[in-house]
Amino acid sequence: MRLIVLPVQGVRTDDPLGWGATITDRRAVGASVDSALEAEFRARGLTTSWALASDLARTARRNPTYASAPSEIRAGDAVRVLERRRDGEIPEPVATQLRTLAGFHDARYAMVPVEVRFEPGSGPGTGRAVLRVAMLDVRASRLTFIGDIGGPDAPAYAPSFPAGLALRFADLIVAR
Repeated sequence: MRLIVLPVQGVRTDDPLGWGATITDRRAVGASVDSALEAEFRARGLTTSWALASDLARTARRNPTYASAPSEIRAGDAVRVLERRRDGEIPEPVATQLRTLAGFHDARYAMVPVEVRFEPGSGPGTGRAVLRVAMLDVRASRLTFIGDIGGPDAPAYAPSFPAGLALRFADLIVAR
């Protein structure tokens, strides 16, 4: 299935573990998750049919009067609206921005990493990063899927969490 993968839309810092409070640059954390996802997806050969965030950024730079930079598209906000109104359509201008980028890559779907958040882990004294992901059908302008992908448990926040999160996510799509 051909699809576009947008960059992480946000990082929540109001978690019960206090891990988010240690983050000084949310954009850098989002970018590190994007990089980890991209590396894992490339390693598994998904780039033949998937256009990743760096591919979308390159497309936008080459077509500045036509395509919006993927980091400027407020897809996370659109997904939150669609979560409340499941039968609604992707709101404008996000719908047009996504259709344009998807058109450049002959894709029908957009995968939107909506947010990274932190929550308690399965064991005592542990926590984990969770990535909320949505799949949008940009031609039909609909939300088709939304779900959470939990990373591995850890005893404390570590800047290396994106690799574990990316590994878990990629394992759901393609086996190693």
